[in-house]
Amino acid sequence: MTELRTEEEQIEVIKNWWKENGRSTVFGVLAAIAIVLGWRGWQQSIQNAAEQASVLYQNMQAAIVVQPGQTLDEEKRKTAEHLAGQLKTDFGDLAYAQYAALWLAKSAVETGNLSLAQTELEWVLERKPMEGIARITELRLARVLLAQDKAEEALKYLNKEPAEGFQASYYEVKGDVYEAMGRTDEAREAYTKAGSSSQGGQRPILTMKLDNLAAEDN
Repeated sequence: MTELRTEEEQIEVIKNWWKENGRSTVFGVLAAIAIVLGWRGWQQSIQNAAEQASVLYQNMQAAIVVQPGQTLDEEKRKTAEHLAGQLKTDFGDLAYAQYAALWLAKSAVETGNLSLAQTELEWVLERKPMEGIARITELRLARVLLAQDKAEEALKYLNKEPAEGFQASYYEVKGDVYEAMGRTDEAREAYTKAGSSSQGGQRPILTMKLDNLAAEDN
């Protein structure tokens, strides 16, 4: 009888614990399941978005392919611009959209719309892209601003370390900006750095710019 009472007491203890804690335990389990399922759903949506963006970007790339010696015709340019715009609208947080905006900026420069090119490049920077993309975008934006006679504004984007492999172009543009501002000594220093950073041998245009500075000093 003692053993029976002990078992009954244990069962009663379990019942009481369940009354006090059972509901919260069930809710906790359900919440954990919901979190897991929600995480999986979120991961799947990310993957689906990346796949859709990839297809759009590949279609855009196909539209801008031209044979050597040829230029992009207007119909293909409009198709590519439409696809790039769709990438920016629907997948603005993905790198595909940033690459699309970089191409839109390039296209705008080719058609003489420097203001639009500036807008596209600023859009990329607003997305806070990866370091490499950010440095390249800043270099291109500096060029576009300089072409619009905005040297002071261009210089703001040239005060960081250049992206790997772009040092020569970076210092050359910085030299162009300094020259446009009348800061000859700083322009010469930047051009010299560009020459020492160049991995493709001599750059005739860069040599000409240094010669022009030397002529101005005489």
